[in-house]
Amino acid sequence: MQNKHKLIVSTALFATLGISVLYVLRNGNIVYRLRRMLDYRNPLRNQEIVVANNFGDCQKIVERLKRHCTEYRVLGFDCEWTTVNGSRRPVALLQLATHRGLCGLFRLSSLKTVPSDLRAILEDENIIKVGVVPIDDSKYLAQDYGIRVASTLDLRHLAKSLGYEPSGLAKLAEIHLSLKMNKNWRIRCSDWEARSLTDEQLGYAATDAFAAVEIFKTLNGHSDLRLKFVSKHSLERDIGDCGKYLNLKFSNVIIAPSAKSSKKQVGITMKPVRSFSMRTNVLYTNCFLQAPDGELLASIDRRKAEWYINKSLGTLVTDSPYTVRLNFEPAARARGDVGEFYKLPKLNQCVVCGASESFNRKNIVPREYRKHFPDVMKSHSSHDIVLLCPQCNRLSSSSDMTIRLQLAAECDAPFLLREGCLPRITHSVELKQRRSFANALYLNENRIPDERKQFLKQELLKHYPPGTEITEQLLVDAMETETGEVNAGYSAHGAKVVEFYKNSDGGLIMLENIWREHFVNTMKPKFLPNLWSLNHTTERLTIRATEGRIQEDDLKFAGLGKVDQPIC
Repeated sequence: MQNKHKLIVSTALFATLGISVLYVLRNGNIVYRLRRMLDYRNPLRNQEIVVANNFGDCQKIVERLKRHCTEYRVLGFDCEWTTVNGSRRPVALLQLATHRGLCGLFRLSSLKTVPSDLRAILEDENIIKVGVVPIDDSKYLAQDYGIRVASTLDLRHLAKSLGYEPSGLAKLAEIHLSLKMNKNWRIRCSDWEARSLTDEQLGYAATDAFAAVEIFKTLNGHSDLRLKFVSKHSLERDIGDCGKYLNLKFSNVIIAPSAKSSKKQVGITMKPVRSFSMRTNVLYTNCFLQAPDGELLASIDRRKAEWYINKSLGTLVTDSPYTVRLNFEPAARARGDVGEFYKLPKLNQCVVCGASESFNRKNIVPREYRKHFPDVMKSHSSHDIVLLCPQCNRLSSSSDMTIRLQLAAECDAPFLLREGCLPRITHSVELKQRRSFANALYLNENRIPDERKQFLKQELLKHYPPGTEITEQLLVDAMETETGEVNAGYSAHGAKVVEFYKNSDGGLIMLENIWREHFVNTMKPKFLPNLWSLNHTTERLTIRATEGRIQEDDLKFAGLGKVDQPIC
């Protein structure tokens, strides 16, 4: 009886062990985690990877991510995609990792869309998404799925501000986490749209997001977050210090080669990389323009005032303030509040917060739309050009994506490339390869090993008839080859939106007001110029109509119809 009992127990144990082994072998993620846990040198060995292949998986993972973000509102953020014949496919995998070691891998290629709960966490401005070049990943998500990823932070900004070298993710992980990341190109360039991902792919993708959030914690002094209590006040202060870098592209200035370069003598132009900068000098010089009888017409820029003088169209009346009087009768004089608006001096300060140290011009109605307006609505556009400080400018630009995507859906005018939409320019893969080989041979001839040089020459000659010899002129011509051509079926987003509103009942004034109301509602500006108005264009065009200075079609496109009664 005792032996029989032992046999039953042994059988049960072996069965349990067999089932466990079978489960482990069939579940690649478990295998990967076991390997990682046994690697005691890996600072990420205790992390958990969960994969979302369907909406149900997605909802469960997002709920866990949201709970973790209530403790520490930072997510490691990264994306993977597949490239076919030199063209990027839509983002296939989205990685989000929390401070508690959870990484959600969202297989967008399987989901085909982004569920609303996942979209909400990406568009939440209170959750910072950290990584290296996250702004590019957010751009691709906007292109492919219409998502506006809010509050991205490039870790290189943080590293540089603390005196560290602003390196790539692998180097930052090595310096700050003592972690050697696997950056094998075969994994990086693998098929991220495959039916199932390998252990190596899962590990590669998750490590990028894990490392990003861990580097952020380390740079903020929170590397031992699991072992000690971090006060909410301290957390808010540290994260708040990053605000000036949110949604800001990182760029190091690269100085252009010397003009004496021998390569430049044969027509090869080397362009410097420009860094993002803000205007620090004053924009508004507030000079004044008068009619021949001395009536004030407008406040204008100094260069424009001097242009009237240089063209003998005006005379300098006084140098302080700089005032020019016209030598001819203008087409019209200022009338009503619209006319008074253009007479007022403008302040060199952010219209949202009042800061005056540095600023950029903001087109409340973006130029991609305004440039397609009739001429009568393109002139006098200064009403919708305001100054914003760096932080307000980033916030405003980020929020603009919401309206663009709404207009794209309403007007059937894709804002950016999505699958199935024609790009403006299609590049020839063959011509790009030819130019690439020529660039390598011409610009780096003395630094390329002979074996590699021979390979490049053979590949380059495949693009030419048999018997062609490689000469300096051939290389120069290949480098200057245009690789793209405009698609005949392409139509710009801005042009399609403007055309839609030109033919709608509200007209282009409605489109203008959508952008003006959006700016006022989202930014809540406290320092807009006096007499700035949502109805500025309506009042201005009505005045022009009563004076007979506007075409009937332009009035119709604006959305005003026929105007009979003058406005005094």
